[in-house]
Amino acid sequence: GSGRHSRGSILAMALGARLPFLGAQQPMSTNRYSPLTEVTVTPSARNGNGVVPSGTAGDTVQFFTQTFYFEEGVDANATIRVIRLGPLKGTCSVKYTTQEASALAGKKFEHTEGVLTFGPGESNRAFEVPLIDDDDFDTTLEFDIILQDPQNCVIDSEMWHARVMIMDGDTFPANKLKDTVEVGEEALHKVGFTLLWEFIKFTFRHVPTIWWKSLLMLLLAQLGNAYYYLTIVIRVYLVDVCLNLHDDTEDQLLVQGSRANTALLLGAAWVLPNFLLTGVDYFQMAVLEMGYNIRFFLRVNLFRKYLNYTDESRKEVPIQDLKTSIMDDIPDCVANGYLILFDLASSLGKIGIVALFMLRKHPESATPLLIYPAAMFCWLGARYNTRIKLLAKTGEGESQTMGWLLHADSGYRLITDYKRRGFVVRKFEDVLKQQRKLVMELKYFTFYNDLLMPWITILAVGCYIGSAGKTVVEGLLSLGSFLATINVYKDLGDRFQGIYSGLEALIEVVEPLAGLTCQFNLATDLPARKELLLHREKYVLAWLRENAKKEGTENFDAVPLALKEVTVEHSPSMGAAGGLSVEAPQGSIVHVVGPHDAGKGTLLKLLSDAGVPDSGSIYCSPHIRILQVAHEPIFIEGLGFHGNLVFGVSENTLVDPDPKRARNILRRLGLDKKWMESELAHQKLHKESDDDDTDKSEEEEEEEEQEDDADDSWIAKLSSSEKKRFQLARAFLYSPEVLVLHRPVDELDTNLRDRVLALIREFVDQRGVEEDPDKFYSRRPRTVFFSGGELSQHSESIADYQWRVTHTGVHARRLR
Repeated sequence: GSGRHSRGSILAMALGARLPFLGAQQPMSTNRYSPLTEVTVTPSARNGNGVVPSGTAGDTVQFFTQTFYFEEGVDANATIRVIRLGPLKGTCSVKYTTQEASALAGKKFEHTEGVLTFGPGESNRAFEVPLIDDDDFDTTLEFDIILQDPQNCVIDSEMWHARVMIMDGDTFPANKLKDTVEVGEEALHKVGFTLLWEFIKFTFRHVPTIWWKSLLMLLLAQLGNAYYYLTIVIRVYLVDVCLNLHDDTEDQLLVQGSRANTALLLGAAWVLPNFLLTGVDYFQMAVLEMGYNIRFFLRVNLFRKYLNYTDESRKEVPIQDLKTSIMDDIPDCVANGYLILFDLASSLGKIGIVALFMLRKHPESATPLLIYPAAMFCWLGARYNTRIKLLAKTGEGESQTMGWLLHADSGYRLITDYKRRGFVVRKFEDVLKQQRKLVMELKYFTFYNDLLMPWITILAVGCYIGSAGKTVVEGLLSLGSFLATINVYKDLGDRFQGIYSGLEALIEVVEPLAGLTCQFNLATDLPARKELLLHREKYVLAWLRENAKKEGTENFDAVPLALKEVTVEHSPSMGAAGGLSVEAPQGSIVHVVGPHDAGKGTLLKLLSDAGVPDSGSIYCSPHIRILQVAHEPIFIEGLGFHGNLVFGVSENTLVDPDPKRARNILRRLGLDKKWMESELAHQKLHKESDDDDTDKSEEEEEEEEQEDDADDSWIAKLSSSEKKRFQLARAFLYSPEVLVLHRPVDELDTNLRDRVLALIREFVDQRGVEEDPDKFYSRRPRTVFFSGGELSQHSESIADYQWRVTHTGVHARRLR
């Protein structure tokens, strides 16, 4: 030949390996794309100047996977596997240590640290971290493990830390409700008070700092009740003694011989305690504030749970329901399901003081103390089911209204293009009218409910005036006690009205709390991820042992990406009996071609774990990171230009992303317009100013808020082509070991197409784009799968293999 290496896998050049390409279990089609049972891969390790990068192939140590999964109560220990890549000569060691994240040491796991030593030829070792089991519900919590202080090796710059996720099998808010939760939301309505009580206990015991703040709040609330009792005594004493000029009360004055000074002293006794009470109120507000902590705890845990939902669970919680839960239901449950208890406790304390006063002064007048609670509980109990049903219907109506708004937003272009604004508005009007009927039913119900306590108070005061007035005339009851008792009756009515309203609020919390309970207990995909990891671990370790018999060494970078007997019923290319079996070596480019609707996208989803086959398995070594770049551009609004560019990178490297490298990648993809440079520089500067812990004026904060509002305007400036290239820049910057691209160049012009293809080739040949050539051997091989249509022959110029997807199957051939 020409004396130049073919552009294949760098892996085989470094290791001298012969890698299987197609599995022998499943024969391929006998057309002109004949199957290859084994191929010799001759890689190119040249850089852009044709020079082999400097460096030595020393040992690299890293975690076996980025994320480990374990289940509380099932796994007593977290077994963490660390792997060693390279010649495996001599010994090497690294230190490991655990670090808290959402899981806390001493509560969910035991802090562990130590030294892991690899002997000659040893490719993997494992250590254990003890897990702590409890009966309290938690969403999936996690902690980190880091590697440091390498001896006779280097630590991989990406896989130097791993995340351990602890799945919790307990039920929210208590395990005793597990069977009821499985039945559904309506079953939870029937045990509403039990659900409330368990939620209160869960909040008290499980939300940090809440237990001691709650006890202190209950204690301080009695200071207000003590002052309330003092005011009653002062009013009675003022009328019966201090201002009573007709009876001989001189010897009962606080200041002998001076009614004026006694009145002055009473005024001081009325005012001075309020300074203490104001200080107590401030202390409760500044130190004992609990609402934020509880809302924060529930919101974060529900959001974490949502991100781990299975597809089926996500369908049960549409985005408008999640928004309602986080923004409305959780604050409602916190305010009216927990914090309201302190108001109820204060009201009950005041009622106790009123009862004490009434029983001392006029025992017969204490009858309402029995009437109020009896009428209240009977009324609430009789109308409980009706209230819950109305609340559930109203909630569904609000969800439908919010859903239509979201549908209109997501389909705005379709609505305007087809000029159907009027139609959509009329549909929205119909939804609002339906909701109006439900709202009015609830209003009528609430109106009649709210009449109960005021009418009991009116009747009680009227009866007391009619019956006790005679005792005042006969001198059996003092005027001060009579007037004070009337005020007490009114206060008593207000207190019971407060308790009644509080109990109503508690009952109304049952409906949103039942919804939250169901959402907290929906299934996640974490058990499936755990099983997949264990399945692949078993496969990889067995493959290494078998391959070591041939090659004499174990090398994780030699493990191919393999599909074994994979079938997908809805895919024409993978629906045949026996399924698809095919392999691809690491360090290569695979071009997936075929007509529309043949199953190219489905195949790429399987390779990136974004899809699940109906049968068969997809194997790869868990130490490689797989990233799928969707055909349709995706951005996270609010992160800005720079935040979207480095998404997934900035918190997963030993050092911050190299600004020069990011700019070079953008430039090579034609994303170097002046406004892009300005956005990149501005947001990096803005981030640095946010990190600077200095006080800012209100004007500066207002300016920053206005800038934040405009942070997402850059997305609208991007053309369709620029959005797709921006996604590629983000992927190259992230630099995963396996990159899966769906039609990355099909809609680009010739110049941009050639740029992208050249970068894809460089990504594989140099194990990254714009990477340091001196660190070539410390990086893992890079692999790319990318798809294209039937007329994408230009892409074959960079590909090592071609997989042709047809309606009869997937056929493979080597291109170089």
